[in-house]
Amino acid sequence: MDVYGPFARAILYPSFVALKRETHLRHLRELERTQFLSEDELRSLQFERLKGMVAHAYDHCPFYAKRFSEWGVNPQTLIEPLDIQKFPILTKTDIQTNWKDMIATNVNGSMLVENRTGGSTGRPLLFYVDRERMETRKAATIRHNRWAGYHICDKTGRIWGHAREDGSALEGKTPLRNRIFERCLMLDASSLSDKAMEVFTEKLKNFKPSVLIGYANSLYLLASFVEERNLKGISPRSIVSTAELLFPHQRERIERVFAGRIFDRYGARETSVIASECDRHKGLHLNAECLLVEIVNENKQVARGQSGEVVVTDLLNFGMPFIRYAIEDRASFSPDACTCGRSLPLLSNVEGRVTDFILTPGGRYVSGAALTIMLLGEVPGIAQAQLVQESLDSVTFRLVGGIGYSKRIEEILRAKALPLLGAGVRVHIELVDEIPREPSGKYRFSISRIESRIGKHEPAV
Repeated sequence: MDVYGPFARAILYPSFVALKRETHLRHLRELERTQFLSEDELRSLQFERLKGMVAHAYDHCPFYAKRFSEWGVNPQTLIEPLDIQKFPILTKTDIQTNWKDMIATNVNGSMLVENRTGGSTGRPLLFYVDRERMETRKAATIRHNRWAGYHICDKTGRIWGHAREDGSALEGKTPLRNRIFERCLMLDASSLSDKAMEVFTEKLKNFKPSVLIGYANSLYLLASFVEERNLKGISPRSIVSTAELLFPHQRERIERVFAGRIFDRYGARETSVIASECDRHKGLHLNAECLLVEIVNENKQVARGQSGEVVVTDLLNFGMPFIRYAIEDRASFSPDACTCGRSLPLLSNVEGRVTDFILTPGGRYVSGAALTIMLLGEVPGIAQAQLVQESLDSVTFRLVGGIGYSKRIEEILRAKALPLLGAGVRVHIELVDEIPREPSGKYRFSISRIESRIGKHEPAV
């Protein structure tokens, strides 16, 4: 029985947070109250925050002042919630080319936290989050974790690809904070060999984590390994799947092998957690107090149950507002209410975030999601990219050049990729004008044609 976790959660962690003058526990208490507001009260809260964010962006962000004026809209245009559809949609290209003018002029630079993403679309972005928004992001993540029975200071086993992209709620943590509160056993998703999984599973038996958390494909690969080896003694209370599309057959195997329920999560580095499953598993509850999520086709809201483009407005990041941001995913709103009692709207389906593993000649699996962060997120000058594996010893990067692109960037990319892919792998660079979408409307960051333990992915239909 873990007695340290409850003690640290109740005594040590609140004391540490108070000492550091952090505010996420206060925001957490508020979020746990507002999730049970009536639907009308929640919509009113959202709309007031939306009007405040639009007014702030118009007054203090040169990009939005210019764009709104070009579209003939301003804060007074927002008379009722649906009026937001009169405002322009923000694209990844807009952010890539205008990020400096998107930063609020009335926010001190010392209050901004720099962030970068490659994303499952392979479109790297540089953006900023104000420090108070970092606190509300932590609070929202902890709330959604708690729905999965995953509490602060619980032991966790993580299959992740990059320390900066670790899905922990404790962002910006020091090593001491990590040891005292995080209590995490990590497996690098960018190097998933049989030996690495063998060592990790042996450690998991002794560590006995309450929760497993990781990329959907990586969790599925680990479950396949455990089942093949008939390994026993790994029984987390719950499993949190995120970052990639979770297929039904993956959910079934992961839950069967680890004898625990999966809580799927949908999020983005630009916005943090967007939606998560509660214990009823009837859909993913939106993080509605922090984000306004629209499902649209041709900029018009679709009916519940109908699939459309996901458009997100961050209601709380005043440092660099994202208003009507096209995240390049598709989803649908559930026509039903959840029986858990929360008024937070439900997504019934999320389409996209499809990334394949890359299989190396040495038998290692390299997560497509991990490669996104470790390569594109750290190599400047690439507007978009796609990684394609046709054979074990050859990988092609299709690149769309962005601001600052040069041939030197190709050398940097090769140098970073080879240690991950293996010295015997040939890395080809193909410069293209654009990367076509899948039939689903999504881009795919990584595509592997290689048959492996987990087989090929289902088509992105």
